[in-house]
Amino acid sequence: MPPPAPDIPAPNTLQRGSETIRAMLVGAPKAGTTSLYRYAVQHPNLLGHPQRELSYFFSNEEYNSGYDAATAKYFPSPTAEKALPLAKHVFTMYSPSAITRLKEHNPHTHVFALLRDPVRRAYSSFWYAKRRGWDTAKTFEQAIQWEADQTTGDDWLTNRDRMHLHVGIYHPHINNLLDTFGKDQVHIFLTDDLASDAAKLCRSIYQATGVDPTFTPDLIQNHNTASAARSEPAARALASVLKSKNPLKRAIRKLIPHSLARRTRHALLALNEKPFTPPPMNEDTRRKLIDHFAPHNEQLAQLIGRDLSIWSRGTGGNRA
Repeated sequence: MPPPAPDIPAPNTLQRGSETIRAMLVGAPKAGTTSLYRYAVQHPNLLGHPQRELSYFFSNEEYNSGYDAATAKYFPSPTAEKALPLAKHVFTMYSPSAITRLKEHNPHTHVFALLRDPVRRAYSSFWYAKRRGWDTAKTFEQAIQWEADQTTGDDWLTNRDRMHLHVGIYHPHINNLLDTFGKDQVHIFLTDDLASDAAKLCRSIYQATGVDPTFTPDLIQNHNTASAARSEPAARALASVLKSKNPLKRAIRKLIPHSLARRTRHALLALNEKPFTPPPMNEDTRRKLIDHFAPHNEQLAQLIGRDLSIWSRGTGGNRA
């Protein structure tokens, strides 16, 4: 059990921006983090952000604007009851500068990472990137070949939505988390843990934030389920407009409130989605990727003290 969090301020002292982030889900994408986050923020004392990701620590532009601006964007309506912010950003784990900023923001923050079999995670990531118009490859094999042709220096996060394999090499990033926050504040779970006992993972978050750990959230609904784009050209066009440096997006930001822009964006994305079940992964591709990740998985297993041999055996299935 993590050490108790500092005392919660009295209700009449709570103001927007006055509460630092005490717990944050920092990775990994396509591992179940959206579901875990939506379960956890049902707690009556935790304040969640409606956006899927809080990019304050990750984005230079947002970080330079200050934490008050971030709380106005992500946590606009704190109350005496729901005053403790819980944050999520799945690529924070992969950015040393974001981790450093989080540490400086609150050195007592508890960070949570949810990790998935990297082969299955990569396959799921590919189909999600196609759905959102980020990956133009026709097949998973073409996508991983494109990735193999790229350099993976410090700027690999620029292409993070297409780096399906690189994102699954977890151990360097987990090691950095442990070095930065210490083992008492770093909590590593597997997607299988979420599937078997989501309530237990939520209790860990509640204990870390100092709220009542006996609260049981509704765990029925699945979040961020698989779907596909009805029109891939439309998905790519929308993705281009939504890029952070797109002039049109910047102009829209100045004209309408962020909350309205977010709802409009999600409505447009939903209109271009349809139910979809990815086909089984090519067996030869699956075997090659198991071999590719095996040494990395072994390093991670030694680092976190968990048996991950099921990932290297590839017995978890071959669907996304």
